[in-house]
Amino acid sequence: MNIRSMAKRLLPGFNSRLAVRRVINLPRDTFERLTGRRDPLVPPHGLWFVGGEADYKRVNQEYLGYFVDFGGLKPEHRVLDVGCGVGIMASSLASFLSPQGSYVGFDIVRVGIDWAEKNIASRFPNFSFVHADIFNKHYNPRGKLTSASFRFPFEDATFDFVFTKSVFTHLLPDSIQRYLQEIRRVLKPTGSCLATLFLMNSETTDLIDRGESSLNFLAFLEDAWVVDKKFPETAVGISQSSFLQWCKDSALTPQIPVHYGSWCGRENYLSYQDIVLLKPTP
Repeated sequence: MNIRSMAKRLLPGFNSRLAVRRVINLPRDTFERLTGRRDPLVPPHGLWFVGGEADYKRVNQEYLGYFVDFGGLKPEHRVLDVGCGVGIMASSLASFLSPQGSYVGFDIVRVGIDWAEKNIASRFPNFSFVHADIFNKHYNPRGKLTSASFRFPFEDATFDFVFTKSVFTHLLPDSIQRYLQEIRRVLKPTGSCLATLFLMNSETTDLIDRGESSLNFLAFLEDAWVVDKKFPETAVGISQSSFLQWCKDSALTPQIPVHYGSWCGRENYLSYQDIVLLKPTP
């Protein structure tokens, strides 16, 4: 059992876990605020309810490169960040997008959206953040909407570039299929979407069986594997063949090649998670 799963068992409520984190990090955050050592576009340590804090700068630059090289992102583009958290990628995109471009991020955790609005959107008028009141047992237990029926709050064909970084890794099949449909709807015909996942195929299941993987996925649904059946959305692996078919069903064309990640212990990889670029099907 990993630390994240253990924490959810000891403190099942998200607000309780966040409160503990904020208390633990209060001295460090206070010191950095008083001495001006914290980048104003980066949340304090106590608000990092998403992972990757230790090397976020490197990862941000890595993914910005993928956005440009694979997705064709340009400074003047309109960008949608699905599951933006506390605006971690926004902090890097703020120096990339021009005033002619724009960024919108949405997430189910209101505290992250509130922080990003106050600290990022207030400095960049072409940046905005939206709270999606989607029910989630741990992160938004009072949410009024479901991810499997959620309609993105944007007009059709609005965005040049959409990305879902570490989002499909926490969604089950019905929600992923809905999100793919919505991504297609809000993408411009010439747009693109970069998605990261844990794709399950014969290679990954073999590596997992051999104990090489960093994630010990267990069969959960017909098309999904999870690391913790009690808290399935902690990490989700999705059948590669099913995901590619869902993309096609949503009028999105997966671009070849799929860029596989190191998460399962493979020797040849690009990043940690698997990366798939999608384009609207003509």
